[in-house]
Amino acid sequence: MNTEIILSNYENAKKVYAQYGVDVDKAIEKFKTIPISVHNWQGDDVSGFEGSEGIYSENVVTGNYPGRARNGDEMRQDLEQAFKFSPCKHKLNLHSMYAEPKEKRERNEYVTEDYRTWIDWAKKNNLGIDFNVSYFTHPMMKDGCSLASDDENVREYWIQAGIGGRKIANDIGEELGQVCINNTWIPDGTKDIPADRGAYRKRLENSLDRILETPYDKKNMRDVIEGKVFGIGTESFVVGSHDFLLAYAIKNGIGITFDTGHYHPTEDVADKVTAIYPFVESINTHLTRGVRWDSDHCLIQNDDLRNILLEIKRQDLFNKNVDLGLDYFDATINRVSSWIIGIRAAGKTLLDVLLEPSHLLKEAEKNHKLTQRLALMDEFKSLPASAVWDYLCMKEGKGVGSSWLKDMEVYEQEVQLKRD
Repeated sequence: MNTEIILSNYENAKKVYAQYGVDVDKAIEKFKTIPISVHNWQGDDVSGFEGSEGIYSENVVTGNYPGRARNGDEMRQDLEQAFKFSPCKHKLNLHSMYAEPKEKRERNEYVTEDYRTWIDWAKKNNLGIDFNVSYFTHPMMKDGCSLASDDENVREYWIQAGIGGRKIANDIGEELGQVCINNTWIPDGTKDIPADRGAYRKRLENSLDRILETPYDKKNMRDVIEGKVFGIGTESFVVGSHDFLLAYAIKNGIGITFDTGHYHPTEDVADKVTAIYPFVESINTHLTRGVRWDSDHCLIQNDDLRNILLEIKRQDLFNKNVDLGLDYFDATINRVSSWIIGIRAAGKTLLDVLLEPSHLLKEAEKNHKLTQRLALMDEFKSLPASAVWDYLCMKEGKGVGSSWLKDMEVYEQEVQLKRD
């Protein structure tokens, strides 16, 4: 698409939106203030940089596409390549298993300086960093449990990892001048029916209490916890279920993470925003694409994603302790391209909802004009948000339409395939 067509489409789009009382320039300004936290673990299939080959055990990741990042330098190179094709504001979402210490340490011994390469890279690229302790794929998991284990030595190991992780998150946030979201998710649970669910959950509660003892400045670091319906090996019982961790977050004044791949397919995650936001410190989102069950497929534009972002927008909650992040892993396609597809899907959807004339829907609802509300709601789905997106990508040199695919073909041949 040539420049003249893009500019013409953009000017026409501005006129269309103006008819509905929407200022496109203001929507773009707002768009540029809302960060999307990009998950580093897509780059290497959640392998990490530990162990003899950077991995303790295999995660359930589908595919074996060539060109996987094998170390921090390669992963940062891949992330920079992905960011080249996104006009969004970015943060990095980093798991603790991607530390780069000068000397080998246990996972519960990591300190802030073990992430110095990541911090300096983030400074160079004007990025914030969010943090996650990796409570998985490690020999100190016992019978599928970490913080809820009945082995005191196992629990203590992971408690110390959690305590250290919060200190690291605080230091990162303070140094970068952007709040670091410190997310806690554990895979603890049982394959078959437990006899004493309460004992597991009491141990988890006590472990979380220990981890959260030290107060930190909220402008540097915010704590969030993430639940799940079930997973492979935890089909019958998940200790950190949604109900348990939501209750814990409310009781202890911390935030909750909505991972959109961690719910039953019939649940409406968008509805949870206003149901939960008034009672928790913050809401963090891990945007992914669930397929049939708990899943982490590459994010694309769909109704689930749009409805969540619409709900946040209609309640005016962006940049008000509601945070956006990505969480998926796909090795059936080029890993960097998967990043690009997901980031652009989130960005396009975010811009689309910011452009929605929500005030007209609320006005119709207030006046009990329900036919008008539904008609407008459906009409607004076909407003020319894509023309605004194309203009933004052209203006910032981020690749219009699918033009980025040609660049990625070159990158794959000249960089990624030479790794294997």
